[in-house]
Amino acid sequence: MSTADARPDPNPPPPPLAGSSVERLRLAVVHDWLLGMRGGEWLLATLLERFPLATIHTLFYRPDHLTRAINSRPVRPSPLSRLPGARRYYRWLLPLLPGAVERLRLESDCELVLTISHCVAHGVHAPSGVPKVNYYLSPMRYLYDQGAHYRRGTPLAGRALRWARPRLLGWDRRASKGADETWAISRFVAGRIQQAYGLDARIIYPPVRTGRFTPPEAPRRIEEFLLVSAMVPYKRVDLAIEAANRLRLPLRVVGQGPLAGAMRGLAGPTVTVEGPVGEERLLELYRTRLALIFPGQEDFGIVPLEAMACGMPVLGLRAGGLLETLPEGRCGAFFDSPNLDSLSEAWRTFDPGAYDTAALRRQAEQFSERRFLDNVVETIEKLLGI
Repeated sequence: MSTADARPDPNPPPPPLAGSSVERLRLAVVHDWLLGMRGGEWLLATLLERFPLATIHTLFYRPDHLTRAINSRPVRPSPLSRLPGARRYYRWLLPLLPGAVERLRLESDCELVLTISHCVAHGVHAPSGVPKVNYYLSPMRYLYDQGAHYRRGTPLAGRALRWARPRLLGWDRRASKGADETWAISRFVAGRIQQAYGLDARIIYPPVRTGRFTPPEAPRRIEEFLLVSAMVPYKRVDLAIEAANRLRLPLRVVGQGPLAGAMRGLAGPTVTVEGPVGEERLLELYRTRLALIFPGQEDFGIVPLEAMACGMPVLGLRAGGLLETLPEGRCGAFFDSPNLDSLSEAWRTFDPGAYDTAALRRQAEQFSERRFLDNVVETIEKLLGI
């Protein structure tokens, strides 16, 4: 799924990179969990197109929520994935996850270990003598700058997190030191890595499926704004709904998550909370609504670039990875503070019709799958001396 947590339709892979010996690399990829297609899972699916010999290791695995690109490869989940209900309540197992990832056993003949981590995947042990790269979607949000959001959204889990936090912090910082290279999905995340771990990270922006998300042939915009998001506290879906209520502006909210019921209760008469959608519906919404509202601070933000790829401008918070992907005045506008007054004032003056579809599309294409794969292959070749 996109960030809306929608189950995707298959899409063709990008064209092959001719003659790269990296494609014959026996790569062990470690991902925190594979329970649905969001940004990190799409990154993995794209990566696999260039590494046909890759195997995947993860803590929790739900194949019916993933694409063929992932399920067609060897996927080796941890024993925790077999616990009754674990794939639904995995967040409650957070104190157990460091030990579980350390017990993962990777192939002894692998030639490179690549972790894709926003929780504990970076703590896996590589076989002796095998290089390891930690590619961070984010340092663990629960431990650092967004713990307060999680405590407000799920108070009982927040109390458990406060109890476990000191031990988790020590483990997390030790785990970060065991890699030959550190990558980050944005300059913003690289800054958080430096602050949390004291490490310098190489920036490799994640892929946007610009071949799948394209502008309509005959643009016809419906008088409605769009919000596409997982329903979790730090996404600030509540802020956008409250602003739409105040301004009496039409807003359609797409996505699912633990706060979905609360967001439906918050929605006023001009707000429609549609819930999870399939990829065809998501593409239709990007092509037919006025603009995307993006109210939270994101580490990178795939959704705004999907929207831009479809010719849709963005109104977003002036923070996080969006500062690296949204050219102000050319592809959208910012509001300055994560509060109701700031968003309401910016939204009141925002004109979706002032933006050029071709400019929006060009911006998204700078983050295409092909550019991502070129960057990954070149960086691995330098690391391994291939």
